[in-house]
Amino acid sequence: MSNLPTEFDIQPKPLQKARISITNVHPASLSEWDMIWRECDYSTYFHSREWAEIWSCYTKGKMSLTPFLVKFSDGKSALLPFSCLTEDGVMPILIGTRRLYLSSPECTYGGWISSDRLLADHAILLLNLVRQKFKNLLWRMNPYDDVALKCRFNIPRVSVDDEGETQAINLEKGFDIIASNMSRDHRRAVKKAIQNGVSVRISSSIEDWRDYYQVYEDTVSRWGNRLLGEKYSWGFFQDIFRRDSPNIELWLATYQDKVISGALFFHSKKHFVDWHSAAIETYFDLKPVNLLLYEVIKKACEKGYTWFDFNPSAGLQGVKSFKEGFGAQALKCPIVRIRPRNMRTLAIAKVNDKVTEIRKRMNCALSSPFLRTSLTISRQRALLNRNRLQTIWYDKNFIYNFQSNLAKQVAVAPQELHGFRYGYAVS
Repeated sequence: MSNLPTEFDIQPKPLQKARISITNVHPASLSEWDMIWRECDYSTYFHSREWAEIWSCYTKGKMSLTPFLVKFSDGKSALLPFSCLTEDGVMPILIGTRRLYLSSPECTYGGWISSDRLLADHAILLLNLVRQKFKNLLWRMNPYDDVALKCRFNIPRVSVDDEGETQAINLEKGFDIIASNMSRDHRRAVKKAIQNGVSVRISSSIEDWRDYYQVYEDTVSRWGNRLLGEKYSWGFFQDIFRRDSPNIELWLATYQDKVISGALFFHSKKHFVDWHSAAIETYFDLKPVNLLLYEVIKKACEKGYTWFDFNPSAGLQGVKSFKEGFGAQALKCPIVRIRPRNMRTLAIAKVNDKVTEIRKRMNCALSSPFLRTSLTISRQRALLNRNRLQTIWYDKNFIYNFQSNLAKQVAVAPQELHGFRYGYAVS
């Protein structure tokens, strides 16, 4: 954090009036981060220091922890649990994208957290502060922070790039009611899994994690080029296991002593989320995934959590329908972007707008020439030429558009786009 600002101008220029003011902004200590995260009613695991440290380790220090504590004139405070991803090279410096702030790694839920009850005035001040002081920021909003979700983002350099949503179950009604509200097909699938001898348990050893990783590799092989997102290394899961965190649970579905499905769950004060899952295709008929989720939802109810979150569905209707079968409801979690303004970024934005216009006119899945997708560059140029449109030069050195733009064009979640990571293209 030595190369980052240690103190902000404490009064950003207000874009909306507020009756209170910010009195101090300074880097937060790790203990402050932990305390506020534990006490915040709407925090998720993705707001935790532990989640940020996992990705700092995985990126070998390219992503660093940069939390800030904001204090208000009424005695309340809020924490910005940010991370900072630093990109090497001359080009990122020239176009102002060398330092990308992430409200939470991997485009998971972010935003401020607080142990105090924040009001709309606090949210206005925090939004203005973020806009003024973080010139390059990616932020998926927290679906459980109602105050932040009501903020208006029609202000300069702040845009909502993706009206995303997640599917979640409110657990306060109790498991009996939740189970009765599940679809008939899901209830039958659970009974079938039990009758077939499938069992569910929490992992207890590194061998269990290795078995799960083998299931994950089988899933990756099955998807092949259709894989949405990068393949995580074994070292990533090994690091999570070694942390021995009380906030992390790996659940496994087994058949004849063989792990055939599993899912990695995170939890915070009131939130329980399914972040990563995998299953072996040859055992799909045994319905292990249905039984596993059924048992985990039941356990989350027993432990007193308020929300069971399935996480966004990558724009895949089949996945969304599967979650809705458990009685999940849609919750908004849009992606907010604050972009640097300079000649290069403005030029790229104009090109993307033009390509979007062309795509609508052609009614096809034409992607931006500044983004890597399944369409080859030659095919993109051919499509452009065929419609008598000016060919746009593809410059691989300037692939600095963010995942949310691509998400609009190919209808999948930003964090699950193949070949992308942390909001920039990976060669």
